[in-house]
Amino acid sequence: MAERVPDPAEVQEVVARLRAEGLDAVWVDRAPVYDKATLLHALYQSLPLTADFGFNWDALEDALFGPEDPAAPPRVLVFRDFELLEERDPDAARTFLEIVRTVAGNPASTLQGMLRARAATIR
Repeated sequence: MAERVPDPAEVQEVVARLRAEGLDAVWVDRAPVYDKATLLHALYQSLPLTADFGFNWDALEDALFGPEDPAAPPRVLVFRDFELLEERDPDAARTFLEIVRTVAGNPASTLQGMLRARAATIR
């Protein structure tokens, strides 16, 4: 049985709770993300990326390290419907998750990881 995709208000509540805990929570998939191009575009719109962002995996990995300000809060990427990307473009989903793990595993990065916002998350 497929899980219910949270409505936008529920995702906003998740983001607000994470921010209240001192995290830089970023809701990535406000519009459907179903392949590499839509994922990179959504990240470009959600994160403070520069105009020279290369829209490729290497550029994304560099960009996800976050601001070079040591006082910047830890960042968490929040997805409403990551399963859509996993269903439509599993290779892109897998590559993206590998990049997130790599960047989040580096102590120099502000990225802490990714959260799938589900109804169970906010109850």
